[in-house]
Amino acid sequence: MPTIAPLLPISRDERYGVSAHTSIIENAKQNLKNLILTNPGERIDPEYGVGLKRFLFENITDDTLDNIQNKIISQIKKYLSYINLSKIEVKPSKISENGIVINILFSVSGSAATTFTVSV
Repeated sequence: MPTIAPLLPISRDERYGVSAHTSIIENAKQNLKNLILTNPGERIDPEYGVGLKRFLFENITDDTLDNIQNKIISQIKKYLSYINLSKIEVKPSKISENGIVINILFSVSGSAATTFTVSV
């Protein structure tokens, strides 16, 4: 199977030289994680990134959760348009009273739907 993209963080691999994704879904998950955790202005495109860290000290209200969800949706549409969103949930964590959980159900053309979860 061909390599698609380097696995981050970059490390050596005997087969490919650099550890790499061989699955479109795994590559999409890595790209989602980077998009969600990147702050706008960190990359060449100053608008790229959800900037989840900006919400770090916000009260967890329905408005805050809606803002995060809307920002994720708009960023995916703009920067990861190959991802077909089926469902996205941003909700308070059951483990940490100050945390949130983001569940994204998505597919990539030609693949089955899969779930990506981020807990912060």
